[in-house]
Amino acid sequence: MTRPRSAQKICFFITPIGEPGSTERKRADQVQRYILREVLGRKYKIVRADELAHPGSITHQIISLLYNADLVIADLTGSNANVAYELAVRHAFNKVSIHLIDRADHIPFDLKDERTIVFDLSDPDSNDECKRELKRYIAAIAGGRTEYSSPVFRTLGVAAATAEEKEGFLDTLADKVDSIASDVSSIESTLTLSDLDEIDSIKDDVETLLKVQADAHAVQKRIEATLKLIFDKLG
Repeated sequence: MTRPRSAQKICFFITPIGEPGSTERKRADQVQRYILREVLGRKYKIVRADELAHPGSITHQIISLLYNADLVIADLTGSNANVAYELAVRHAFNKVSIHLIDRADHIPFDLKDERTIVFDLSDPDSNDECKRELKRYIAAIAGGRTEYSSPVFRTLGVAAATAEEKEGFLDTLADKVDSIASDVSSIESTLTLSDLDEIDSIKDDVETLLKVQADAHAVQKRIEATLKLIFDKLG
């Protein structure tokens, strides 16, 4: 999805929606109005699932936003299933997200290691602190001062990496293999027969690294094929 230089960045706000007039809808509106709009200002266009106006599959539009949005902010309050699903998809793409939760709630177990802003929407001081933290996070992200990796990426490593990240991993791995191979050649030219056991051990290490490189290439091909299927379905 290409965006003109002058266009606003997109912030996809993942939150419990609820029916019009419900507690969930009121909270979503208030967080968007009094927290997000004040922090994001004119730099970001805030998009919410219930505000999507385009015809077609809502699910496809949401997944497209989860992939393409410059920023995702998720309100974990209420342990909502839709929020959990959408955040999991964003994590699978290994793209940055910021988590919020009401002070009265508990952070879900699977997300307890993720940085989460805890605040009380009914407390003005708490709201101000929430906005200050959001500004810090967003400034760090925009300035490239933080390297984000989702729980999926941290667990699966190269299997969950982007094409660029996988290419960098493979290049680094190839350099290390070449370096070790060069060291082996140098050692073989200077060592005596009494050191054959050590040479065999080093060769085994090289063979293991070469196998890892081949496996990584195979994983890359499978991931690329899977992503192609997803994007083909998204149109």
